[in-house]
Amino acid sequence: MEFATEIATSQVVWAILCIVLAAVVIREMRVENIKRENNLINLYEEYRKESKIREQQLMAHLERSNESQEQTITVLQSINSTLDALEVRVDGIEKKSFNNLEVN
Repeated sequence: MEFATEIATSQVVWAILCIVLAAVVIREMRVENIKRENNLINLYEEYRKESKIREQQLMAHLERSNESQEQTITVLQSINSTLDALEVRVDGIEKKSFNNLEVN
C-alpha cells in the first residue's frame, strides 16, 4: 500500500499524466480544427458557385436592360422628330391663320 501511495504522491507521475492529458487535448483540437477547416473550404466553394450564378444572372439582366434602354432611346428620338414636324406644321397653320386675319 505504501508503494501505491508513493506513486500517487510522486510529482513525476503527475507530470507524466499532465503531459499525456495535454497531448490528448492538443490532438483532439487538431482533429476538430481540420474538420472546421474542411467545412469552411466547402462553404467557400459553395458560395463561389452561388456568386458566379448570381453574377451571370446580373449580367443577363444588365444586357436586357441595355437593350430596353436602346429601344427607349429610339422611340424617344422618333417622338422628338414627330414633335418637330408637328411644330413646323402648327407654325405654318398659325402663319396662314394670322395672314388670313390681316387680310380680312
